[in-house]
Amino acid sequence: MIHKQFVILSRNGEKLRADLRYVATPAFSRRGQGVVDPRPVIIFLHGFKGFKDWGPFPTMMERLAHAGFVTIAFNFSHNGVGDDLLNITELDRFAQTTFTRDIEEVQDVIRVIASGEGLPIDECEINRNRIGLMGHSRGAATAILAASKSTSVKAVVALAPVASFERWTERQAEVWKREGYTEITNQRTGQIMRLNRGLLDDFEMHREELDILIAAESLAQQQKPLLVVAGSEDLTAPVAESQSIADAARGERSELAIIPRTGHTFGTEHPFAGMTPAFEKVIELTSGFFNRYL
Repeated sequence: MIHKQFVILSRNGEKLRADLRYVATPAFSRRGQGVVDPRPVIIFLHGFKGFKDWGPFPTMMERLAHAGFVTIAFNFSHNGVGDDLLNITELDRFAQTTFTRDIEEVQDVIRVIASGEGLPIDECEINRNRIGLMGHSRGAATAILAASKSTSVKAVVALAPVASFERWTERQAEVWKREGYTEITNQRTGQIMRLNRGLLDDFEMHREELDILIAAESLAQQQKPLLVVAGSEDLTAPVAESQSIADAARGERSELAIIPRTGHTFGTEHPFAGMTPAFEKVIELTSGFFNRYL
């Protein structure tokens, strides 16, 4: 398998650190003997306080590459992880994250794939017209929103998605506005992480275009397949949220899979301690879904 790390520049000149994985076509096939079709592309979006190299995500990308896809995973520019790649070291940038910037950066990655500019893969290996989006948690919601706005995206997988970005009370919003920031704790690292008021303002200014259920309904109207995968014991994004997304995207190509006795990360953790039966099921469902629709 070929694994290449590279950087995509966003429309604002931000670095989107990315990994590209695929299994190369044998040289004899490239010469026209038993030609292999160019592979569809899967783009993976990490969640809030997450990053592309969290836990089982790299292994999942490798497995999907072996299943016949070109996979691209990248870090959002303001997720707090810089050149280190494995630790949240850019708390000042994390504080400036916004929902609309994340969507724009997904669009920038799609643009690079469509054009091929700066993408480190031979033209014969990749089908730029068959793009799937998948994400986890907030990244799953971002995938739904970005796919609803893109003619290039053909199918979406949402793992443990949130059904709304508005995860604060009116009282919390009032304090957030007054203080100019709010603080959250990263339970894994113990870091106190600040979120500036810009995130709240961004949501209030773009509330309708950030409505995940409306976006899911739009996917159905565009006849874009959507697979929602949830853990039955998820306390972060309860099953009801996945159910509401699936209901909004109701149609022949909308699927909801609930994996029993597992939670938000399907039993996996960071640092990666090994695959779980639940996450094996996630990969199986994802691979099968993208094989059908990409």
